[in-house]
Amino acid sequence: MALNSPTTRRPVRRRFARDHPASPESAGPERVTGRQLCAGLGWSAGLAVLLAIAITGVARAAAPHWARTEGLTVAIVAAVYLAVIAGLTIAVGGPRGVHRLLALRRPAARQLGLSLTALVVAVAAGIGVSLAFSSFSGGVPATLRAVVAAGSDEARLATATPLTWALIVIRLLFLTGTAEELLFRGAIYSWLRRRASVPVAVAITAVLFTAEHAYYPVLVPLVLSYGLAAGWVRHRTSSTVTTITMHITIDLALFLAAVALS
Repeated sequence: MALNSPTTRRPVRRRFARDHPASPESAGPERVTGRQLCAGLGWSAGLAVLLAIAITGVARAAAPHWARTEGLTVAIVAAVYLAVIAGLTIAVGGPRGVHRLLALRRPAARQLGLSLTALVVAVAAGIGVSLAFSSFSGGVPATLRAVVAAGSDEARLATATPLTWALIVIRLLFLTGTAEELLFRGAIYSWLRRRASVPVAVAITAVLFTAEHAYYPVLVPLVLSYGLAAGWVRHRTSSTVTTITMHITIDLALFLAAVALS
């Protein structure tokens, strides 16, 4: 019986190997390459310029009065975000590449819950830091109003036409969060993870994300805390859908606050 035991075990191992082939993830997830990242940035910039020129020309020809309002700026900004989404999609090889490399994957319900919990903590931390230094910005009410104004289109709402309102809402719900998350927590994070640890990748993407919004200093604490939380959620959920949800939620909250204040 002891002499026969090796023979009986060997076929079992072969059968197990046939029934359970190694998955692609066993060798580690695929990452964005430097060439793909550069291509994505290049495509995004090129498409943004083309769309901006086209929109400006059409608006001045078809609606010259509207083209002299803030509505044209809103349309161009929306086009830039659309260009980022399209440029990154082209660079990674289409929708399949967006799913594989930019982690645009459907999350589980508990992962969405985790992302929204992280968002609440991040907002509380960011706003808390801003309020701690509110004496330098006119007090608590003035600081809160400044955060809302800087993080939304409050300055444009009073004179916005119905078309401008529609563009603001479309950009907020479908373009801004998607474009920025696919860029920072998708392409840049994925590229950084080829050569850096998770904490380093999260920290760098958060700093770059904050630098993009640094033209409003009052937003820096909130944006930095959000960037760190979004990077952590990206790592924990392996999905940018969770961070896109976070992004849209905070943008929508700021927009509704701006509507209430306008």
